[in-house]
Amino acid sequence: MYFPSKKDKWITVIVWVIPLLGVIAPLVKGEFTAAFIMLLLGLFLLWFWFKTGYKIDGDKIRIFYGPIRQTVHIKEIEVIVKSKAPLTAPALSMDRIQIRCGRYDVFSISPEDQQKFLDMLTDINPEISLDTRLDPNK
Repeated sequence: MYFPSKKDKWITVIVWVIPLLGVIAPLVKGEFTAAFIMLLLGLFLLWFWFKTGYKIDGDKIRIFYGPIRQTVHIKEIEVIVKSKAPLTAPALSMDRIQIRCGRYDVFSISPEDQQKFLDMLTDINPEISLDTRLDPNK
């Protein structure tokens, strides 16, 4: 099942305004080559906007972040905690969850339907320890 990333309004403004200004400013000055280059860069940035999501596929989570792809094995997940860390992550919202696998693997994501996403993960791997802020049964 595919879960699109939740999208914060302020990130929406950044992702859309930067490409628009990057194309419009050179066009106004008559710099068509620069506008074309900025259009390509803007489309690349918008690729992240339209293609950020998470797919639970069997016993794996496939993370899509524009052109970047990552895979997390659900059986290896140890802990999931609530996070608002502003670090770079395949997420378009500050309302994130951190998935910890092993000693050093940490993935911050922001599925739109967080509870359904967590329910599916814990159905596949009941050994996952959930942060008390994420577990509705506590």
